Amino acid sequence: MKHCKEIIIKTLLCLTLLLGLSGTSFAQGKLYTRKARLEDFPARTVKVVTSGNSILESTFREEITSRWRLSPYEFCTEEEYGKLNKDNNLYFIRLAQDSGVAFIILSKGGKDDEQDNLKKPFEIVRVPIANTESLFFARKPVYMGAFIDIIQDFTERAMASDQAAYAELNVYNSEKMPEGTLILSGEQAEQAYLEGRSGTAAAVVIAPGSPESGEYCYKIIIDCCTHQLLYYKKARFKSAQDAEFKASEIKQIEKRNGVFSR
Repeated sequence: MKHCKEIIIKTLLCLTLLLGLSGTSFAQGKLYTRKARLEDFPARTVKVVTSGNSILESTFREEITSRWRLSPYEFCTEEEYGKLNKDNNLYFIRLAQDSGVAFIILSKGGKDDEQDNLKKPFEIVRVPIANTESLFFARKPVYMGAFIDIIQDFTERAMASDQAAYAELNVYNSEKMPEGTLILSGEQAEQAYLEGRSGTAAAVVIAPGSPESGEYCYKIIIDCCTHQLLYYKKARFKSAQDAEFKASEIKQIEKRNGVFSR
C-alpha cells in the first residue's frame, strides 16, 4: 500500500512538472489575434517614413499633418526606419512600391524571430494609391487625403473587431451603399472629390502603368464628402478591360443599394 502511494505521489509530481513546462511553452508560443495585437496602438508613436521632396511625399506629409488623429506621430527618414523597424513599441506608416503599384502601408515593428508572437512585426493595412509610372509626372495625387482617412477608419475598425481586422479592406464590401451618384469618369470624379460633393462617390482604378498578366489592379469607390471607402476589389490583371469598372461589377455594386445612380 505504501509503495502504491509513493508511485501515485511521484506520478502527480511528474504531471505537475510536465504541466508547468507545457504552460511555459504555451505562453512563449501563444497566438494573439490581430485585434489583440493592436490594443496598444492609441498610446504608441507612429513613425511617418519620408525622405524625399517629390510631390508625392510632400503631399503625404501634408495630409498626415492635417489629418492624423489616432495616435502620436513623428516623421523619420528611410535610414532611421531601417534602424527602428524592429522596435515592437513603434508603428510605421510609409510609402512603398510593389509590382507597378504604389501603396501606403501601416505596420507594427518587431523581430521575425521573436518567440512571443505579440512582439513580432505585422502589417495592419495597405492602401493602393497610384501606378508607379504616374509618380514620375509632376502631378499631385488627388485622393491622398481620402487614403489617409481610410487607413485611420480601418485601423479603428480593426481595434474593435477581429472580423474587420482579418477581412482587411474587403470589410467595406459587406455594407450598404449610401444613396447618391457614382462618377466613373476620371477627371469628373476627381473634380467631385476636390469639391467634397455631397451624395457623390468617385470610382478610382489603380493598375500598373504597363500591366502584365498575373499582376493586380485595384478598384475603389470613395465617398467624395466623407472619404468613406464604399467598395474595394483586388483583381488579377488578365486584359485591358480589367483596368476599368465592368458592367457586371457595376450591377453587383448597385445590388447593395437600388437607387445608386450613375
